Amino acid sequence: MLSEADALEGHQTETYDAELVPDARGRTRRPEPDCPVEIALAAISGRWTTLVLRELMAGPRSFGELREALPSLSAKVLTERLTTLADRGLAERTALPGFPPRTSHRLTPTGERLRPLLIELYRTGTAISL
Repeated sequence: MLSEADALEGHQTETYDAELVPDARGRTRRPEPDCPVEIALAAISGRWTTLVLRELMAGPRSFGELREALPSLSAKVLTERLTTLADRGLAERTALPGFPPRTSHRLTPTGERLRPLLIELYRTGTAISL
């Protein structure tokens, strides 16, 4: 019996856009947790995440600056979003010297690569009518 991967590779009539599907991980017939698109979408999912990313796109921000920029966002949820972004390798936290304790948050190079994606999602969102 052929595995699903073998069956997909052996099917001669299927073609893939090489830019859209550059490797076998994207040639699946159902959502897979190791699909790079699924990974990227999961990384930016969650209420407030894209707004926190937007603020960090402008450069490093202190926790207080982020709270000021997003006043409706609770400190608890902001902390959760920043922790999740750091866990996913999209942002990093730096403790600043002095008292009281302060932190600075910035995007990693991987996080900065989300910029064109967020721009295109915004453009697409303005073109979609619900």
